[in-house]
Amino acid sequence: MVVNQLERMRAIIAQAVAEAKGHLQKVHLLSYGGIAEDQVLTLFAEASRDTPAEGVEAIVLPAGSRYICWNCCGLRFESEDGVCPNCGEVALEVPEEIDFALYKVEAE
Repeated sequence: MVVNQLERMRAIIAQAVAEAKGHLQKVHLLSYGGIAEDQVLTLFAEASRDTPAEGVEAIVLPAGSRYICWNCCGLRFESEDGVCPNCGEVALEVPEEIDFALYKVEAE
């Protein structure tokens, strides 16, 4: 396993634990296509060991696009030019080295 990916997953888990307003039940992750779902789940299991996220269900969702508009709405969309269909501004492209990201957490 790539140490860099493991460190990124540990940071994601720390963020998920911080965002949970109660007992963490599920962590939803986005995959940007550069890594297989089973690899993301393996990273999650390894990185969550001895944390409040250990044993928590991880759900991996395909991101579908590398564009995210932070100008108006946080919309994730597909585009050739990266222009947000809502506001017309150029959106940010998720860097190629980012294979996965935290999407949301569920807690009781």
